[in-house]
Amino acid sequence: MAVGAVAVALLSVPGAGTAVAARGAGVRYCGADPASGLGVLAGGRVSCGVALKVAAAYTKVWHGSPAGAEVRAAGARWKCGERRGDPDPYQACVEVRDSGRMVTLSS
Repeated sequence: MAVGAVAVALLSVPGAGTAVAARGAGVRYCGADPASGLGVLAGGRVSCGVALKVAAAYTKVWHGSPAGAEVRAAGARWKCGERRGDPDPYQACVEVRDSGRMVTLSS
């Protein structure tokens, strides 16, 4: 039942399929970032609370630049930037010290 609920939540986010496919299973939809309206997905050992904090920090400095930025959120440094998707690009943040922790922002 929990797997079905996750699949329904992910399918309701336009473009989330690319981001999920890029990271595989174990990705959770956490809601929309209030500033950008982008869907926030938590991957690896990232809680939704942390994912939303990372997304908020990134959208404050991002301004649409494909070059991305490095932000500090939830006690860690995150390297964020645009990733190639199919068909649309998406934004992803990876914790600098633990590349298994990822936050994805997708339209």
